[in-house]
Amino acid sequence: MNNGTNLKLETRKRLLDSLGSCVDFLFLAASRIFDPLKPKRNISREIYEQQIDYYIDNGYLDNPESFFTFPAKAPVHSILDRKPYHGGEYQLISYQSGYTTKNPLIREQYDSYSANRTGYLVRWTHGDKHRKTILCHHGYMLGEPRQAKKMFRVKNLYAMGLDVVLFIAPFHWKRQAGSFRQRGIYMQPDDVVMTCEAVGQTLYDLYGSFLILSELGAPEIGLIGASLGGHSAALFASLTTIASFAAMVVPAINFTNPMDPDHARLPFPIYGPLREKMWRVWGLHSPLHFIPKLPPEKLLVVASRGDRLCPFEHVQLLCEKWGIKNKHFLTGGHWLIFNRSERGRAWYNFLIDRGFLNPET
Repeated sequence: MNNGTNLKLETRKRLLDSLGSCVDFLFLAASRIFDPLKPKRNISREIYEQQIDYYIDNGYLDNPESFFTFPAKAPVHSILDRKPYHGGEYQLISYQSGYTTKNPLIREQYDSYSANRTGYLVRWTHGDKHRKTILCHHGYMLGEPRQAKKMFRVKNLYAMGLDVVLFIAPFHWKRQAGSFRQRGIYMQPDDVVMTCEAVGQTLYDLYGSFLILSELGAPEIGLIGASLGGHSAALFASLTTIASFAAMVVPAINFTNPMDPDHARLPFPIYGPLREKMWRVWGLHSPLHFIPKLPPEKLLVVASRGDRLCPFEHVQLLCEKWGIKNKHFLTGGHWLIFNRSERGRAWYNFLIDRGFLNPET
């Protein structure tokens, strides 16, 4: 292939990446339009700063890993619903989240969302106890099982002989806070403390889910996360080796534009030391602050070069820092991807490499 052809291909890719970025930009612009319509929080600067200072004073910003905790044993769980599914069974499993907020100053507020105290796993199982399992973590505000089932191609994975499980993140689906206006409570730029604790609970419940599935007979469990789920998968790979692998698809590496403290609606101005502290706590849980415990060959990253929701430059930086060789960069943005088939090819090849699929399947 000559230089002229290469140049044309690269130019075409850049144009398609830009087109994908435009779709993301429209999504971000719509979010900004509605931001001024949101009511300001009813909190004083003094109380808010005290809440933020808790993480600084207790050394969590200096040692982010110390912020995260895991359950010592599998949570008490039960099967709420079961139905036949292609020779196997669909199950809805519930468990009680034993997570306790690190920050005592917001514990009462956090615990007031009673629906969030119960966690859920949606499971498609063949019924025997020796199937390898894929645990899927959905994106932000995308926890409804029908959406996730389509996103992760559950039917295909199941047909290939794998058991598949959907992890429901805190404040999603049946764990929602309540009213429609509170659907996005997981990420709150005007409440970096609540978001920090939501991430802490996500990792706590995710670990507990692995323990539940192990009790149910899953011999090996691999983790795949998309967008917000990719953020959790990266953190999980940095904190434990319980997962057989961690796959991150268009992952969020930093919670940034428009989800950042500079877009917060608070009843007082944000500047100087307070702004700096808000940004530091907002970034406490970025995977860039961590070193993976899983070896590089057990990590997969699939990202889009034009992604503006989960900025591509952050993903590149993570791959470089962690030495991830199994990386695939697609053409387009977060939502609009032009070579989507390559994402599936990368994922299935990775499953073959990890021994989860037979090459002949």
